[in-house]
Amino acid sequence: MNYPYFNPYQRTDFQPIQNMNIQPQASCYFVKSPNDLNGINVMPNTFYLGINTDANEIYLRRMNNDGLVDIKTYSLHSEKKEKNDFQALLDRLDSIEKKLSKGIDNEQSIRTDNE
Repeated sequence: MNYPYFNPYQRTDFQPIQNMNIQPQASCYFVKSPNDLNGINVMPNTFYLGINTDANEIYLRRMNNDGLVDIKTYSLHSEKKEKNDFQALLDRLDSIEKKLSKGIDNEQSIRTDNE
């Protein structure tokens, strides 16, 4: 039989390409500085964490999407919120008002005692 568009070498049992989901991995180390992570051979999709308990810092070394390796530093942030200029000014005015009101109270008590 001769079919006009038949190709005996064409495969008809194709299967779709499957996506591979590679989960990120992490390796942790105790270090004294971010430079201690420089000796590690960095692999794609892997995070290298350096924990510095003395400085309360964590260093993250990883390969970016463009193939470059970088280190980021994360430090402990206290819960104490710094006041902005306006809040600091209001606090100072409040303390001045308290001092003035104490001074007025003292003057009134001195006047009533002497009179």
